[in-house]
Formats: sequence, C-alpha cells, structure tokens
Amino acid sequence: MAACLAPALLRGGARYRLEEIAGRTGLAQARVHDCVRMLLKRGCMRQEGCAPDGAPVYVLP
Repeated sequence: MAACLAPALLRGGARYRLEEIAGRTGLAQARVHDCVRMLLKRGCMRQEGCAPDGAPVYVLP
C-alpha cells in the first residue's frame, strides 16, 4: 500500500480506485479498503473529493 500511495501523495495527491490499488499490490480489495480506512482514521492522509473519473483523491494532511 505505501509503495503504491506514497509517491503520488508526495506529488500532490493519489487518485486511485480501490480496484487499481488491489491490482498493483496483489492484495484483496477488502484488505485495501481496510488499509485505506485505517490510514484515513489515523490521520495519515485525508480524502479531498473525487477525480473526474470518480476515483477518490487522497492527499497528505
């Protein structure tokens, strides 16, 4: 998860759907969902709307 999200977060925002992250990491979609929820809950990142294609946009707090 971190290897997938960190570079995009540092460049200004990660715009990935859960399915994309699951495909890149090899994790189950449910596990990716749990990880994203945990990162949001702990304040490691926050959601800042959605991209035009509907993908959530995550940014650093």
